[in-house]
Amino acid sequence: MTTTTVQKSHLQTLVDFDEYTRLMEAALKAAIVSDEPGRLVRFFARYIAWNGYFGCSVASLAGKIGCARHLFTDPAEPFLPAADRNVLVASYIFDAARDEFDDHSTRARDPHRSLAQAFLKGIVQTTMPGADMATLNALAAEPAWLKALNQGVMRGYGGGQDDSLASIFHAMGYHLGSELLADREFTVIGATLREAGGGLAERLFHTEVDIGGTKHKALSWVGIHSGEGGAVEADHFEWATQGVNAAFDFIDPAQRAAMLAQVEQGFAAFAQDHRIFFDNVNNS
Repeated sequence: MTTTTVQKSHLQTLVDFDEYTRLMEAALKAAIVSDEPGRLVRFFARYIAWNGYFGCSVASLAGKIGCARHLFTDPAEPFLPAADRNVLVASYIFDAARDEFDDHSTRARDPHRSLAQAFLKGIVQTTMPGADMATLNALAAEPAWLKALNQGVMRGYGGGQDDSLASIFHAMGYHLGSELLADREFTVIGATLREAGGGLAERLFHTEVDIGGTKHKALSWVGIHSGEGGAVEADHFEWATQGVNAAFDFIDPAQRAAMLAQVEQGFAAFAQDHRIFFDNVNNS
């Protein structure tokens, strides 16, 4: 229908992905090779604290789009009660939320948050066995910069913003950025744990952790998300791209160029937040 589309190749020109990958890898390696195992616990406690806001924010964005009935309409449908396409657009965004709240690749009730918690507890069990809880909780405490960044995730996904086309397309761009860079993140995490972890990945693979009455392999969270494993982030990116492109079909053609610019700005906003996290994650 529309010639205005979002392409992965174009988005990748907006951000130096190689630079972001190097930054991420350097931050993780610094935590892994440190003589202080607490640095690795702190790294992943902060990463999981930040990461945990994305799944919930995706669901909020899907709901925001779904309620925006006046914004997305099918020009080929003259019967107005049958013309709104907001829920159709939202369905592509919600595809990511389905996995976040119960991963489709497992038989158990496995929210990604539970898998992340199992991973973190596995890191603690294998690198700091016997550590007292006060020490662990102090390592996992969220610093002020991270609390602010977490609030920024919710805003990036449209939280607290109006329900205008500009706000929604900006939020969809933020979502595209999070899915595209997250696929690289988890691939780097998996590879770095194997290559620089001194057997840590193998130990995590064989470690089971109980979360909410369900036992999880500690390494499952990384494997499901990594491009070398389940690659759910890559899937989520493809679904989100389809959603954005569908959204272009159901708005005034005169607005499409401006909304594409909003997508690009949202994508760049996520990249900025991504850099803030990895620039600060290892700071005391």
